[in-house]
Amino acid sequence: MLWLLQIPAPILGFLWVAIIVGASVGGLILFRRAVSHTRLENANAVSGTVFQLAGVLYAVLVAFVVVVVWEQFSDAEDASGLEATAVADLLRDSAALPPESRAAVERTLTAYTRTVVDVEFPKMHRGESVVEQSAELGAVWETYLSIQPETRNEIAFFDHAIVRLNDLSAARKMRVTTGDVSVPGELWVLLVGGGGVMMAFTFLFGTRDLVVHSLAVGLTSALLAFVLYLIFALEHPYVGDLSVEPTAFVNVLRDWGG
Repeated sequence: MLWLLQIPAPILGFLWVAIIVGASVGGLILFRRAVSHTRLENANAVSGTVFQLAGVLYAVLVAFVVVVVWEQFSDAEDASGLEATAVADLLRDSAALPPESRAAVERTLTAYTRTVVDVEFPKMHRGESVVEQSAELGAVWETYLSIQPETRNEIAFFDHAIVRLNDLSAARKMRVTTGDVSVPGELWVLLVGGGGVMMAFTFLFGTRDLVVHSLAVGLTSALLAFVLYLIFALEHPYVGDLSVEPTAFVNVLRDWGG
């Protein structure tokens, strides 16, 4: 289903909502032909009570899922920001390293950042997985491990750089991990099935005005469709138009002439 997120968000959102609204209103019309409005009017009291109870339960479920996927999206943004910040700090502090190692450090860090922007983010944008172990990051580690600091100042900055390099590796792992998270399939069954039950309840309200009833069902289904679309888009923080962008890494390359 990730291929759906490759469709521009305005088009996908409109089609998503239009299909669900059309199915809901069409289902209402067929239901009204099969069941008389008089019978529905007699059951309004019961239908209203049950609908309120089911609505509260479903609203709690939807609110929980929205909060979870939004937190996952925020974690993905934070991971990218922390990773780019670590790269920027390492590039800045490389000025205090031995002169013979400085150029190699800057070159490997810039190459790693360029790979993240030009290769990894486009792959994640298409829904493809990215490995946690990067050859470019391995080259950065090898460069640092070959450094032989001599002065007290060089040793202090080298020790701090190793700490930041570990932070970079941890932030990269977090970025890759958050890109692979998703809402469990069982929960999607509950979301979609619960939404179908809620829309079925809206058919049970007895009114002689089919236009008003259709409008009410259409508006309700449109709201439900938009919420489900939002959950679907946010559960994949690096895929599609509504996704985390490599802006922080681009800024690092711009500042350091990469």
